[in-house]
Amino acid sequence: MKKLQIFFVMLLLVFSACTARQIGVVPEDISKDEPPIKIGVMYPLTGDAAAYGLPIQKATQIAADEINTQGGINGKQIKFIFEDSKCNAKDANAAAQKLVNVDKVKVIIGGVCSSETLGAAPITEANKVILISPSSTSPDITNAGDFVFRVAPSDSFSGIVASEFAKNNLKATKAALITESSDYAQGLRVVFKENFAKLGGTIVADETYNPEDTDFRTQAAKVKAANADVIYIVPQTPAKSVLLAKQIKEAGIKKQLLTAEVLIGRNLVKENADALEGIIGIEQSFNDNAPKTAVLLTKYKERAKEDAPIPTFMAGAYDVVYLVADAIAKNGENAEKIRDQLYSVRNFDGAVGKITFDKNGDVILGFSVKQVRNGELVTLK
Repeated sequence: MKKLQIFFVMLLLVFSACTARQIGVVPEDISKDEPPIKIGVMYPLTGDAAAYGLPIQKATQIAADEINTQGGINGKQIKFIFEDSKCNAKDANAAAQKLVNVDKVKVIIGGVCSSETLGAAPITEANKVILISPSSTSPDITNAGDFVFRVAPSDSFSGIVASEFAKNNLKATKAALITESSDYAQGLRVVFKENFAKLGGTIVADETYNPEDTDFRTQAAKVKAANADVIYIVPQTPAKSVLLAKQIKEAGIKKQLLTAEVLIGRNLVKENADALEGIIGIEQSFNDNAPKTAVLLTKYKERAKEDAPIPTFMAGAYDVVYLVADAIAKNGENAEKIRDQLYSVRNFDGAVGKITFDKNGDVILGFSVKQVRNGELVTLK
């Protein structure tokens, strides 16, 4: 009788084990032993640029949490190693050195700022490590290397859209510029100047300022004296952008202000409606109500207790995690195979839109033109 009982117990254990394998259940002691997949992330987590680095970090984590909850990548959990690259090339280079040589990661998500991505690219390229940015837009990134990707369109397009809108829609013949001396802002400056001139316009003032500057009155005075029809301003960070807009208005300049995405961040507009009233900004086209996008924005609001301040770049970060996870699931942690997988991506249905990478690792997405009216963003084109 005792032997019969033992037989049935063993039979039950075997049946249970087989059932567990069929439905994908992994015994708890085995799953704990599975090493995680380490992915490096370098964002600006301190300083002025943290105003968008931290929200982008949260969107990145939301994607990883979703994937990990669903079983991870081939049964392995995603583990991020975060580094503060502070929106500059020097810190990004140091962050990349650490992630590549100490942490031995095969994929780095970042940077947020163009200077970060350009500062890290020589390290990742030399070591054949994937570098994929959710938001860096400098035209120089196009040729930064075979292992460099981004899901934000190049400023070579954004600057053209801005200059065409100034010339064709605002009917401006004279333009003045005030831009920050950063890779991001200078990329837009060069493209805007060149294309505005091609369209028959004239640049009557071209002023720059350093990232640490807080007094822009000299630049504002020169721009006012130039009597331009439109003023194109490109700051790098939210705090400086509002200060710049305020000092331009304080100088008595009544001309139309045109800008890029930083100055029309959602929270920035709500909190500085008077200072930003009337400003027109160019940003990547984006549908807040698309299914994946709406889920992401809802989850972010639940976690952060605020609306997403820069939804386009946050959606890009969310998509990057899924793109990387899919490539690792299919190819393991082989950076060259992951690279080839990313180059083959066509019409990936992301929160930021349909993602296709070109031969340079750039994504091609459209742009929209918005204006601040009564504390709200209104789409013009």
